[in-house]
Amino acid sequence: LFNKSPFENCIVLGHVLDANGQKMSKSKKNGVDPIYLLDNAGADATRWYFYTGSEPWISSRLSLEKVQENQRGFLSTLWNVYSFYVLYAEIDKFNPLKYKDVVSDNVMDKWILSKLNSLIQNVEKALDSYDIHGAANYIEDFTDRLSNWYIRRNRERFWKQALDQDKISAYVTLYNVLVTLSKVIAPFVPYMADEIYMNLVSGLDEKAIKSVHLCKWPKINKKMINKKLEKEMDLAYLI
Repeated sequence: LFNKSPFENCIVLGHVLDANGQKMSKSKKNGVDPIYLLDNAGADATRWYFYTGSEPWISSRLSLEKVQENQRGFLSTLWNVYSFYVLYAEIDKFNPLKYKDVVSDNVMDKWILSKLNSLIQNVEKALDSYDIHGAANYIEDFTDRLSNWYIRRNRERFWKQALDQDKISAYVTLYNVLVTLSKVIAPFVPYMADEIYMNLVSGLDEKAIKSVHLCKWPKINKKMINKKLEKEMDLAYLI
């Protein structure tokens, strides 16, 4: 119509097979009811399964059990981190709006913020190349390290009685990570992303943008990226 191709890139998807690798068909009655799948696992979990189960053009096996197994990974891990923050922030009546200018000197905070900005950079690059599978894997890896390394190594900072500078820095860092991460995952898991964003941002600030899906893609703060620190911490994490 406009003397040019109507699309710039085409990703050809593989077949969606049943749990045993057989092609779904009416005669075999081995199809998966999409409504049943969404009701029991959720739209976000179903989306995430297709992003991370295999490359888009490779045939994938679909079942409620496989989606739920996948759900117990990234989605449950992220929700647990979010719930951890909400639980202790409510106990301390912590309001992040009062500490917008706090800059942490803690090495763990510097590390996770470096990883966060590297994540934005990597996901942005992957999506620009239409590599959805790669982008999702970056997010999954970051969330695993956020939960199993950052949170575990910093729990005592959140548990201490006094709301001192160290504890405030931990809260501010985790808050900023969760808010930014909600924007990064918004194209992938829109419902969870908006739930986290609305509770942490627009639920606290009436002047804030109401939905994560109305926000711009987060900007990379290259000053926060410290590759040397990331490599050293990754080595400690692997050991």
